[in-house]
Parts: sequence; structure tokens; C-alpha cells
Amino acid sequence: MNKTPYSAQPSSFVRALLVFGAASALVACGGRLPSLSALQNNQLGLLEAVRVPAGHQVALEAHGSGELLYSCQAVKRAPYQYAWLLQSSSMRLQDSYGRAINYFPGTRTRWVHSDGSQLVAQESVEAPGDGTNLPQQRAKVEVSSAPGTSGALGKVSYVQTLRSVGGVVTNRPCVAGSLGMRVTVPLESDYVFWQPSS
Repeated sequence: MNKTPYSAQPSSFVRALLVFGAASALVACGGRLPSLSALQNNQLGLLEAVRVPAGHQVALEAHGSGELLYSCQAVKRAPYQYAWLLQSSSMRLQDSYGRAINYFPGTRTRWVHSDGSQLVAQESVEAPGDGTNLPQQRAKVEVSSAPGTSGALGKVSYVQTLRSVGGVVTNRPCVAGSLGMRVTVPLESDYVFWQPSS
């Protein structure tokens, strides 16, 4: 039986996992996202569902914190089932250059940059979550800015949410007795905006 020679140099896949592992450890210690170059190289360390396809590069990253408003609603009858549904929310993000981005999550997720450029989500996918924090997400987006507006988001085609703390109702069950109840929960997240490679 032949054995594969041991190499002291890790494969590109292992390097990607190491980068992602280091990023996870940094976040666990309260750190921020890794550098832009590290983000470009760690896609193999993410679940396939939230990876950005090849042929894209990081345009900018942003960090934000805010609150999400949920309401306990009936989502199914016979038998009844209940769930916390997002009612309204907005978050103020700050990009890598200190500029503001208004983020409106929900069924029609939008990002509005202070320079006038805007995005709207066309398709969103997410990785399995841990039940206490919003999961990693990837949104395929299209530019919805006014004609003639370019700006920082003018070429963006994907937005990743790679780290979220909070954003999930964990301390109150949604049952028949709490129907209509509203709960506000804090959320802090990091976002990465991707555009096609030039």
C-alpha cells in the first residue's frame, strides 16, 4: 500500500480552514473580521451555501449594531403553529472607510449607502444556525440606485453576513398565550460586500 509523502506545506484547502478557524477564534474573543485579503481566501472554510462564487472580489466590509422587532404570530392552522416573525427593523452600518450604510432586513432586504448607491436582495440563503444568533447568510443582490448613481455599492452583486451576535428571540416562547406579543432583540453583525473581479 503506497503512502502519500508528508508535506510540511499545508494545502490551499487546509490554509483556508486555518484562516477561517483563526477568524472564528478572533470573533469568540470579541474581535472583528479578518482583513479583506483573508476574507477573499477563506471561502472554502465556509459552508457551500453561503460561499460567494469564484470570479468575485471584496468591495468593502461593514459593521453594524441595532435592534430587531419580532411579533408572535400564527403561521399554520390545524394544528396551530406559532413563530416569532420579523416586523420592522433597521440598522446603521459603518463601512471600512467610516461611511454609513442603512440596512433594512426583512422580506425585501435593502442596503442604502450614504453616497446614494443602493442594493436590494433578490435571493438569500443561510447556513444552519445555533438558535441563539442569526446564522451566516449570503444574499444575491442587484443595484437599485437612481439612474446615473454609481457609488460604493454600484457594482456589488453579493452580500455576506459572516458574524452575528444576537438577533434571535431566545428567552420567550411563541405560543397561543403570547399571540401578538412584540419583542425587541439586539443584533450586532459584520457584512462583506462582493463585486465581480475586474
